[in-house]
Amino acid sequence: PGTTRDSIYIPMERDGREYVIIDTAGVRRRGRINETVEKFSVVKTLKAVEDANVVLLVIDARENISDQDLSLLGFALNAGRSIVLAVNKWDGLDNEVKENVKKELDRRLGFVDFARIHFISALHGTGVGHLFESIQEAYKSATTRVGTSVLTRIMKMATDDHQPPMVRGRR
Repeated sequence: PGTTRDSIYIPMERDGREYVIIDTAGVRRRGRINETVEKFSVVKTLKAVEDANVVLLVIDARENISDQDLSLLGFALNAGRSIVLAVNKWDGLDNEVKENVKKELDRRLGFVDFARIHFISALHGTGVGHLFESIQEAYKSATTRVGTSVLTRIMKMATDDHQPPMVRGRR
């Protein structure tokens, strides 16, 4: 009851832009997945990630970041998707817990340090409005075309700073 099992595709418009929000089942830790229906929900969630342009991963502030959350982020990155993070249930935490959560996010999410993080309350709607700005920014960033000359210049600067290793006498 109240839990999404299927991926639900919801078309919407905001500020003249059209979106399709894909609401997916929450992916629980492997040890807690015991129903066949739940296993299919995980498969549908991974398919939704592949269908998306931008993945908004919602993390519960009251629970530690799980290895499952990190695996989902890795899957989204490997699928070439832009990422925005939302830490939900932020409003009910005291300041010390909030600081600990932020430290944990910094420590465990260093591999996605480019992703915007929003601290929200889905129940009260606080912080949710700015999500769309970050989603739009992530989409624009992911779909920006980089010209060949610019890319060549970037690669040259990178190899000038960090020479590739020698392999059979060649770089």
